[in-house]
Amino acid sequence: MWFLASCFTALFVYPANSGETDLQGSPTETLEVIIRFGGDLLLAHHYEEAVGDDIHRAFSDFDLFKTDHISMVNLEVPVTVRGKRQEKPFTFRMKPRFLDVITGAGIEVVNIANNHIHDFGKDGLFDTLDFLDSAGIARVGAGRTHAEAHQAVIKTVSGRRVAFLGYYNGGEAPAAKGKSFGVADRVLKLIQRDIKLLKKNSEADYIVVNFHWGIEKARKPDATQRAFAHRVIEAGADAIIGHHPHVLQGIELYKGKVIAYSLGNLIFGGNSRHTYDTGLLEIRLTSEGPKYSFIPVHVEEWKASTATGADADSLLKEMKQLSSIFPKSIFH
Repeated sequence: MWFLASCFTALFVYPANSGETDLQGSPTETLEVIIRFGGDLLLAHHYEEAVGDDIHRAFSDFDLFKTDHISMVNLEVPVTVRGKRQEKPFTFRMKPRFLDVITGAGIEVVNIANNHIHDFGKDGLFDTLDFLDSAGIARVGAGRTHAEAHQAVIKTVSGRRVAFLGYYNGGEAPAAKGKSFGVADRVLKLIQRDIKLLKKNSEADYIVVNFHWGIEKARKPDATQRAFAHRVIEAGADAIIGHHPHVLQGIELYKGKVIAYSLGNLIFGGNSRHTYDTGLLEIRLTSEGPKYSFIPVHVEEWKASTATGADADSLLKEMKQLSSIFPKSIFH
């Protein structure tokens, strides 16, 4: 059973624009727009070693990314077979053939503003950009220049324009500046500028901001994160999607907007843990306003499936408890 909460606001305008992706052939006959978000995805290292030639194991029986309009995850690995390994405790890279797993699963958008995108330097980052583009997977949060790193992805469904942005400033990847490559820096004034430009140019009806942030294994965001998220919502973001702690954290409602501080791991081959519970955040954009759901997911030996029964109930109870620190959440 999924938990559903709703917030009703006047959201949508319909300006003319060119250059965005117009998604046709919606999975339902209604005019609502369904967007689902997963956490960290890394199909390399332990995952690659475990699955062998069965590279599609992760999502072979998982259709939640195929039955929505837009799916997004945090791709926590460069896609490359070359580059200079950086001096850091953990480095990863994913072979290009594993992009077939992502497209086959139905994932259309990835955030690459994170602490592993620069694990194999400039070559690794540039290869990632090229391979994602060739595979038709939209990406946000990093680029060859400052402008490219801060460029929003805009998807249009049923006339509604949804914009995606991504940011990181943890120090393990350079910030893109001017003509220099890197990630979009998680600096408030830059985020405010990016949101303001989207609104000024009437390019988006709904704005999703990704943050790769927080403390690994922490089960709740700290006060600084919460204050920062609130400022970004006040700047005009409609949703904030967080990742990096590798565990689930609570989901807040602030001024009617959703903040998922950490969606944990989806499939993360960076460590050997192959069986655990996780979940997706679902946003439904309806004529009455956005509606939010948390969908429990179970991963068993690197294979995702929708959790049901007692397992789902237990995870929903845990998420409700994690969210109880907020004045308002999607659970109350």
